[in-house]
Amino acid sequence: QSAPAEVKSAAIVDATHWSAELLAALEWKRFEEVCAGLFERLGFETKSTTFGADGGIDIHLYRPPSNLPVAIVQCKAWTKKVGVSVIRELRGVMTSERVAEGIFVTTSTYSVEAIAFAKANQIDLMDREAVLKVILKLTEEQQASLLRLATVGDYTTPTCASCGVKMVTRKPKFGGKPFWGCVNFPKCKMKLYMAGA
Repeated sequence: QSAPAEVKSAAIVDATHWSAELLAALEWKRFEEVCAGLFERLGFETKSTTFGADGGIDIHLYRPPSNLPVAIVQCKAWTKKVGVSVIRELRGVMTSERVAEGIFVTTSTYSVEAIAFAKANQIDLMDREAVLKVILKLTEEQQASLLRLATVGDYTTPTCASCGVKMVTRKPKFGGKPFWGCVNFPKCKMKLYMAGA
């Protein structure tokens, strides 16, 4: 699934300008939408996957008039460091899709092994700092429109990867830490653990 295994519970952040804190507060689906919006503002055409298993790809990047993707993008709104295994998975998808370039974007950072593997395999890594740097290089107008996209409505409550609806806080029947659960439970058993809960 495209959703993270663990997400932060919403913190109150200043949504009037771009910051590392705002990027970190975005739920996984909104982060993907912001990434797609960012690449569009950099001159790419994008095609995002819908809900459900995404096969390791969140966004295909195109340079018109070609209808073949120039790169595939994987996005992870994580609090934990990104390890080499997910970068290897992206490389496998690049091979099967015959796409030469991969881009991995996260709200977190990368392990030393992930960085080394990416460097050797045509994969660009963007951590939260790098994403913010690229956003801040956009024109003021582009930054403002991307900020509107990022912060419209509820941008911190995670979306269910199966159903595409906002999740709700649930508590285990027999004690334990609260978690995010799908509103369509018991039909949908998707759940995400809250970091720091």
